[in-house]
Amino acid sequence: MKNFEITKEGIVIVQWLRVNDPQLGEDLYNMIRHKEGERANYYVSYHKVNTKEEFIGVLQYLINSTEEGTIFTLHIVSHGDEDRIGIEADTNEVRWGELFYYTRQLNEIMGNNLLLVLSSCVGGGILSHIEPEQRAPYRAIIGNTREVKMLDAMKGFAAFYADYYNILDFPKALKALNGVIDFTEEITPGRKKTEFFIMSAEQSFDEVFNPDRDPVHFESFVNKLMPPNPMIPQELRIVKAKELFRKRGEELKPHFTFQD
Repeated sequence: MKNFEITKEGIVIVQWLRVNDPQLGEDLYNMIRHKEGERANYYVSYHKVNTKEEFIGVLQYLINSTEEGTIFTLHIVSHGDEDRIGIEADTNEVRWGELFYYTRQLNEIMGNNLLLVLSSCVGGGILSHIEPEQRAPYRAIIGNTREVKMLDAMKGFAAFYADYYNILDFPKALKALNGVIDFTEEITPGRKKTEFFIMSAEQSFDEVFNPDRDPVHFESFVNKLMPPNPMIPQELRIVKAKELFRKRGEELKPHFTFQD
């Protein structure tokens, strides 16, 4: 990857909520927009959308308007689950893979410096939408594996952005985010909250190419990697398939992580 000189930085907030939801994205924007005057060549912008078409339109606008040398943190305020982000399942949603199609283009423009922040549930399903033969769709992603209460998101991200300006600030910002949430309070009876996490693109890739992450699921790939052979015990076929799987990961990883 060629050298990347940063000339402009910022935070971009995209809000995609229902009309009767608390307008957390707008509130967050008003709370942190003062950062524009605190550093040279720094900006904070806000986009409100109501439909999938509008949401995709904003992402495409960001791709078209972001110049080389600009990096920003993309904060998306919406609902989400294991498979998608959006406000209505099957009718007004974007699947994780489709979102990553656009964020991948942004990450390429930014030289692998896109921090994607999601104040919603993302679940482990995002890993199934990683395309290891493509570039990474983010440098790192922040999200939660369970539902996020509106009050927690409001308090948490106010703390997150208090001293946050760019991706280098995420360790202390993430600590601040989780530090103001009451994790003794349950989402529903018997269902505990989970902390917001950060996962780098490299960690995402390693999880995708970890055959031991989901052994049952991996066995369904064995025949694709190792043609059936009655002369070879199944245990040995699985061992060999894991070797081939990891080797393929080693071949693809440099391109995915911008190390080529």
